[in-house]
Amino acid sequence: MGKRTPPVTPVSIQRRIVAVSPDDGAAIDLRQPEVAAVLAWLVPGLGHLYQGRTRKGVLFMTVVLTTFVVGLWLGNGRVVYASWRPHDTRWWFACQAGVGVAALPAVVQAMAINGPSREPFWVAGWMTPPLHEGQLVSRRYAERLIQTDPYIEADDFWDRPPVKQFRADQLSMWHHELGRFFELGTLYTVLAGMFNMLIIYDAWAGPMRVVDRTPVSADDGEATATPAQAE
Repeated sequence: MGKRTPPVTPVSIQRRIVAVSPDDGAAIDLRQPEVAAVLAWLVPGLGHLYQGRTRKGVLFMTVVLTTFVVGLWLGNGRVVYASWRPHDTRWWFACQAGVGVAALPAVVQAMAINGPSREPFWVAGWMTPPLHEGQLVSRRYAERLIQTDPYIEADDFWDRPPVKQFRADQLSMWHHELGRFFELGTLYTVLAGMFNMLIIYDAWAGPMRVVDRTPVSADDGEATATPAQAE
C-alpha cells in the first residue's frame, strides 16, 4: 500500500494593484486601494504615505490641512459646522467633510447641542452650529455666551427652567461680525474638502491617464491605441 501524501494547502495571495506613473512610466504599487482611500479621507495624504508615495503624501497633507486651517482662522472657527435643520441646512459641510477627521468635531458638536445636554461637547463652542430663534440651551452655555460673545446679551434668552430659550438669530450675528470673511472662510474650507476628494481618488485608482488613439494610414491596417503620459 503506497504512502499517502498530505494535501497541499494553497498559499493565500494578497491582492496588489499596480498603476503606471505618467511622469516616468514607473510602476506604482497601490497596495490595497480601498484601505488607501479610507486613510486618504481620514487624514489627507495618509493614503499615499501608506502606498509609499511619500512626496505626494506630504505635499497633499500640507496643502489640504493648511488651506482648511486658514479657512477656519478667517471664519473665526465658525464656518465649519453641521446642521440638518430645515431652516438652516449647512450643505457646505458635505464638501468640508472631505477633509476627514479634521471636520468630525462639527458632527460631535451638532449632536451634543441638540441632545439632552443642550450644550456643545466642548463648551468653548468650537465648530458648534449657530443658535436659532426658539432653541433651548443649557444655562451654563447661555451664561458663557453672554460673557464671551459681545453680540449676545442676557435679554437674548428667555428663562425656561432648567434651560434657557434663545430669542435671536446667531447666524445673522456671525455674518454681521465677520462680514466677507465668513464667506471667504467657508470657501477655503470647502475647497480643501473638494481637493481631498480628488486625492482620495488618486489613492484609490492611481494617477489619471488618458488614451491617445493615433490614426494610421489605410496601409497600416487597424489603428492602435497608445497611452499618453499625462495626468
